[in-house]
Amino acid sequence: MTTVPYFNRTVGHLSGTEDNVFFHVSLDAKKDWSYGIFHNSRFGIFNMYPEKGKLKVELIAKGLNTEKFRKATVKSEAHAINKILEWMGKIGGDSYFLA
Repeated sequence: MTTVPYFNRTVGHLSGTEDNVFFHVSLDAKKDWSYGIFHNSRFGIFNMYPEKGKLKVELIAKGLNTEKFRKATVKSEAHAINKILEWMGKIGGDSYFLA
């Protein structure tokens, strides 16, 4: 098992009053990003939001050499994070967990 090199959670308000949670993740440590730029890493930006009474998570941006991620219905934020960690494991070939 490997600790996630970069995982950041932010909250935004895109539609009305509902909160949208964004997860910025990278399989590369910040020090290894070319020119220190997040988008030059193996990254993913995920959006978790309510839709028709259900909680959805989807990949809205990804870096080169990363896998696709199918939009999913999740039960909780923890469930969404587990899905994201699974996605990272497919790319990195390891099991990832948060520190």
